[in-house]
Amino acid sequence: MKEAIDKFLVYLEDHRGRAQNTLLAYRADLVQMEKVLASQHIVAVSPDEFTKEMLEGYVEWLTEQDYRPATVSRKMAALRSFLEYLSQVERRCDHSLIQDLKPPPTPRRSPRVLSQEEVDMLMQAPLASKSASGLRDGAIMAVLYATGMRAAELVALQVSDVSLEQGMIRKPSRFGMRLPLGVAQDPLRSYMYEGRPNLLKTHDEQALFLNQRGRRLSRQGLWLVVKRWASALALGDEVSPHTLRHTLANHLLAKGVKTREVQRVLGLSSPTAIRLIRMASLSREDGGTVESIPQS
Repeated sequence: MKEAIDKFLVYLEDHRGRAQNTLLAYRADLVQMEKVLASQHIVAVSPDEFTKEMLEGYVEWLTEQDYRPATVSRKMAALRSFLEYLSQVERRCDHSLIQDLKPPPTPRRSPRVLSQEEVDMLMQAPLASKSASGLRDGAIMAVLYATGMRAAELVALQVSDVSLEQGMIRKPSRFGMRLPLGVAQDPLRSYMYEGRPNLLKTHDEQALFLNQRGRRLSRQGLWLVVKRWASALALGDEVSPHTLRHTLANHLLAKGVKTREVQRVLGLSSPTAIRLIRMASLSREDGGTVESIPQS
């Protein structure tokens, strides 16, 4: 990746006449992007290996940082320009990746934070059917809430990332941070022993969460799972996988867990979002609203 970035910057300077300040900013943004992708995919990623899912993971990461809109726009412009170069000059990536690259959604004023009762409903309702997909969906809700994983992290999980005996799960990232399963241990055990074998089509599939075709569940599929159950339980259209991540942070802070520890568990590089969640948590205790919580 480093070589490709260097060649891209030389191209911008020699053929596009870009200013040094622009080149320095692009370099910093692309090096950061490289590090984010490496942390999400365990190993360094080559431009030849770029996929839509990888870039979506980076955009999702951008939504969780305390950047000004102008900074986010610059970072997206740097990535889009890099992809244009790779596609048209180097012929190393598909041009459709550029078309699929969407900016992070604008943070909503009042993102949803679930009560403990609502979380329990989301985790338990799918299990009532005792079907393979129901066991999967219940395990998904429980893992999202117990670990605070991002959507991209959850769908990237492998069977080997889970240790039911130790009650731990490893984040699918370069550093492989291990987190306790907690309330997700029993639902995940039921899914892995009773649900997943009935979804599995080929024995060499190592993805933890499978769709009805026996393949790895996609991010879109994950969103549909959460949306479907939230709708069935009348929890509102705004509930998403991110809602459970946000809810976990709120509940941990309400229990007195230190800000730095919540930041570590959620994998946030800035404590700003956590501080705002803490303020919202205190506001809830005083009967206020949660309108100040960002979509982090």
